[in-house]
Amino acid sequence: MVRESMAPTDTEWREGAACLDQPALLFFGMDDSENPAARRLREESAKRVCRLCEVRAQCLEYALAAKEPYGVWGGLTEIERRARLRSRAR
Repeated sequence: MVRESMAPTDTEWREGAACLDQPALLFFGMDDSENPAARRLREESAKRVCRLCEVRAQCLEYALAAKEPYGVWGGLTEIERRARLRSRAR
């Protein structure tokens, strides 16, 4: 039996994303060796881009529905998204 992805397929909103001209490293980092202070600074910089984005809400909903495990999506880190999903489940 083939398992279909539960990720949303409507991603046309990405065309209007403020992050399109930004380096992916800003939103995802290099690897797990990133020190905590550098990670916080990088994530805050990514969140500033998100705050100016016209499709922030769509991006966040996509990340929540797809359970994106890494990076800043819709202005939230993976830890913040997991907390949001837990609070929705209550």
